[in-house]
Amino acid sequence: MDKALLDDIIEKNKAQPVGKGYIDIIVSRDNYKAFIIDLVANGFKITGVSWWEWHKENQEKQYGLGGPKSIFYEGWFFEIPVSVEDFSFSVDISKENIIAAILYKIETKVISFSNETVTFKESSWLVPAIWLDVPDDWRNKYST
Repeated sequence: MDKALLDDIIEKNKAQPVGKGYIDIIVSRDNYKAFIIDLVANGFKITGVSWWEWHKENQEKQYGLGGPKSIFYEGWFFEIPVSVEDFSFSVDISKENIIAAILYKIETKVISFSNETVTFKESSWLVPAIWLDVPDDWRNKYST
């Protein structure tokens, strides 16, 4: 694994790591497919996906908790309090099948709240955050 390559992939796809490491890398709806393809094609192991709410500067959050201001777009991200979806693939599965499985999980995501159901397909504000298995001492270039 190459940390510099990972940082380049993150910047190219305008993905935003939350915190210092490489879990919860929020990626826009415009870039999530390319981001996942780039990661898997370059040998990075995606271990999960979490969910975030994105809104422009003056919009109110509906479901999310706190979160960071976007470094690539005008607006804020708010973490949605749902469990992280974990991925585990056998060593003999192809990269194409890994990509397809991850994209399927994202694109068919349904979140049920007490009186409402939200889907990735119908909710343009719902964005994924990718979790990676990298060495614990790696720090992303955006951390301070």
